Amino acid sequence: MPKKLTETILKSLSSPESFTRGHDLYQSGAVFDTFRQGDILIGKCEGSSAPSYYQIHVQLDEGGIQEASCTCPYEWGGYCKHIVALILTYMHNPDAFIEQKNINELLGQLDKDDLVHLITKMVDKNPGLYSWLQTAIPAVSAKSQPAQQRNKRKTEVSKTAYKRQIQSILHSLQGYRMSEAYWMMGGMVDQLDHVRDTAYDFLEADDAQGALIILTTLLTEVSGSFEQFDDSDGELGGFLSELALPLVEAILSADLSKTERHNLLIELEPVVEELSAYGIDDLDVILAALNLGWSEEVLDELEDYDYDESILTEAKLNILERQNRVEEYLKLCLEAGEYRRYILKQIEVGEFEKAKEIAWKTLTQASEALMVARALRDAGHLSDALRLAEKGLDLDGSKHDLGAWLGPIEEAQGQIDKAIQAYQAAFTSLPSLTLYGILKKLSGVNWGDLKPVLIQILQDSPHMEVLVDVYLSEKEWDKAISIADKAGEWNYSLIEKVADAVFPFRPDWVIQASRIQAERLIAKTQSKYYAIAARWLVKMKQAYLASGRKEEWLSYLEGLKSTYSRRPALQAELRKL
Repeated sequence: MPKKLTETILKSLSSPESFTRGHDLYQSGAVFDTFRQGDILIGKCEGSSAPSYYQIHVQLDEGGIQEASCTCPYEWGGYCKHIVALILTYMHNPDAFIEQKNINELLGQLDKDDLVHLITKMVDKNPGLYSWLQTAIPAVSAKSQPAQQRNKRKTEVSKTAYKRQIQSILHSLQGYRMSEAYWMMGGMVDQLDHVRDTAYDFLEADDAQGALIILTTLLTEVSGSFEQFDDSDGELGGFLSELALPLVEAILSADLSKTERHNLLIELEPVVEELSAYGIDDLDVILAALNLGWSEEVLDELEDYDYDESILTEAKLNILERQNRVEEYLKLCLEAGEYRRYILKQIEVGEFEKAKEIAWKTLTQASEALMVARALRDAGHLSDALRLAEKGLDLDGSKHDLGAWLGPIEEAQGQIDKAIQAYQAAFTSLPSLTLYGILKKLSGVNWGDLKPVLIQILQDSPHMEVLVDVYLSEKEWDKAISIADKAGEWNYSLIEKVADAVFPFRPDWVIQASRIQAERLIAKTQSKYYAIAARWLVKMKQAYLASGRKEEWLSYLEGLKSTYSRRPALQAELRKL
């Protein structure tokens, strides 16, 4: 459990809007059916629309909130309001969470027959589970097989069936004009992606032959229809380029004989050459893989293949990892300089000292340090994760994500100085009003020293709107106005933000700024701008009224009505004022 879990930490992990709405949900009692499985919190939160509630899952550890998820469609950064509500409920009323066994403890009580019976009943109640089991079971069974039994046919794959399916997708845009088909290209490529994903399912189940049939059919059928489409945005070409990696994986995994490789090379070489003529140059690696094989038993000379060797290496690493050939995988990682993959694999297999040794020597980017630190934390090595993340603050690259991740953990550990350091690194890379507020609260009596540092960071950055947000939050109206003036009258969004905040305090400035914007829009003599002009006039009205100058406002408004009496659309907007 975290030493300290505070609302400040929660605010740092969510947007201001999500935190506010989540706090409202918590106070209204919208969270229900709350359970605790060790360090895992589970609960439901009422939804404003269908479905009537959302499922929430939160993983805690000594560093605070390790992971959190919700079934709502929120995807705008940070935790959603439902997660916030659940965590607030736990913080303020932990006794509301009923202790229960986790899934491993529950299922561990059952023998094989009981498990089969249980799964059968689950499928009966939810038939959609059957299709998931069809994919999951071969993958699980394949991984449990001895290495010598892998790559044997487990599923019959009909090339004819896949050819028919792919052609149906390609023909779906027939009957449309080319201009219409252009806008529908993305949808067609999405459907082709689903077919490619099926091939990945076969690869994951160690059925490389099945994957190879699907992928070669995709390549040949799509290439044969390529010239029929307007691919100005490169969506279809990008899809074809992305076939290179899975195709190389399938070729190297399929245990093809030299003759089979040769025949497939003859089949695919003209396809690759044709696509190369269209500017799709990433596919030569497929020919190289066929030519070299895994053991590099070369069929022909490689002079004509200008292939990307990194794709070949990545494919080999993916295969070795999938087949759990750990030692070979680690050796190739080091040979290829893939230190991040090496480190993560060593963590996965429990070789933490080796992982840390290489991490300290090789990591150069803050983003890499974050990735490894997260893996260490997930493996239960929080102290090592913290040390590596702290080192990451001195590495190259943006520190925002690293600092935003590290700050709450340090805070939960009671390491306030280190938390401030992490949050400040995040703020320096990508400033925000949220981070500014967190630093202000944490710094306490030292705020007087830290504030000018943060202001200077903002003044030296291109994030002018954040600086305005800060000045407005500090009620430093004149400084916010100064920035708006320097931005120029065309930065209307910034001017509007300042005007909405300062009209009770600096009405004269709001009147002048709003007047410029409104009259500029009216001068365009186009009715579509009149509603926007009226919005600025509303701000003028607010400022006049806030300063007790109602008569001046009415006089100005009557002047507009008189001047533009022959513009009925404008008059309609003015009457609303």
